[in-house]
Amino acid sequence: MCKYAKMSLFVLLIVGATFFAYYNHVAFGPHFSLSKTNFKRLPYWEYDDQSQALLAFQKSCVDILKREPSAAFSTLPQSKSNQAWQTICLAANKLSHSDKMTAQQFFESWFEPYTVQDNFNPHGLFTGYYLPLLHASLKKSKQYTVPVYGLPADLVKVNLSLFGSDFSNKIIIGQLKNNTLVPYPDRTAINSGTLGKNANVLVWADNAVDVFFAQIQGSVTVQLPDHQSLLLGYASTNGRAYTAIGKVLIQNKVIAKENISMQTIRAWLQGHPEQVNDILNQNASYVFFTVLHTQDPLGMEQVPLTAQRSLAVDTHYIPLGVPVWLKTKIPEQRPVERLLPYHRLLIAQDTGGAIKGIIRGDIYWGAGEDAAFAAGHMKQIGRYWLLLPK
Repeated sequence: MCKYAKMSLFVLLIVGATFFAYYNHVAFGPHFSLSKTNFKRLPYWEYDDQSQALLAFQKSCVDILKREPSAAFSTLPQSKSNQAWQTICLAANKLSHSDKMTAQQFFESWFEPYTVQDNFNPHGLFTGYYLPLLHASLKKSKQYTVPVYGLPADLVKVNLSLFGSDFSNKIIIGQLKNNTLVPYPDRTAINSGTLGKNANVLVWADNAVDVFFAQIQGSVTVQLPDHQSLLLGYASTNGRAYTAIGKVLIQNKVIAKENISMQTIRAWLQGHPEQVNDILNQNASYVFFTVLHTQDPLGMEQVPLTAQRSLAVDTHYIPLGVPVWLKTKIPEQRPVERLLPYHRLLIAQDTGGAIKGIIRGDIYWGAGEDAAFAAGHMKQIGRYWLLLPK
């Protein structure tokens, strides 16, 4: 075969492979693939102190041990049954005082790492969230006027998977009107007072922007005037689609895309108080809270989150409770322009309205100014590996 024929054949193969990848993604949706690897191929695995990840995993075991043993752990065939995970959890719970070496040996003994790819691409987006502070009062006053609502009595949540396999993992939220389920009111309607007496006000805050960002984070520490505090956690949403107001501000050309962060969004809102309501209402999604009686916020497994060891994922693809080896970069505290390599074992313990996709994660950073800085500036490309039972 002449070199031109070989070149033509090579070009055809490349075009064909590209078309196949494109067609597979467009026609059949995201291509979620797992391929087995080994711990020696996990970048910098040996340098992490997995003892904190083991503690986080033990928290997930509280939920895992309650599951039906014979049921599948997830839709991933490699994840096996709940019983397999419960055996691992029982072994984990015997390690009451584990050090780095013990924890590393535990994960290597019970799990195998799998490379995750989305349509043959191993990379995705990783962001961060944290536990913010909200100044509020139990009573409404001239200073405290913004309501923080509990779960409304008329909110109806329907698990459609109960009605057939075609609706697997589908949940809708609404309210009944004349025996018909209709969408629950959006943020604009709720802020206009449409809830009435259907929802209790847990606290009254002094700042609408702080309440909005508390909803984005999913939990918040409330500082009361008498210096006592409450911890509020996620109860539900109104079921409306989530819209990132950062994208709205970029589209409106008031903040450049390369400069967008929680801090720059806050600064813009503070500088334009007359536009706050219009911008915030662009996000129709609304979060309702409940009072927590724990020291740390709870993830979707209803177990306490662990700073830098808990990861929010898209549960359509990644099951809760799975250990995840993450490789990405994080912003140094100051200056923000400097990024540091980040290789760490986390546990999938949470989810969120903005966390959509096969390779998509949100690192929980904890509380305080440093956590707020990291979460607010975290927006990096990375990849992860799932640890599944042997």
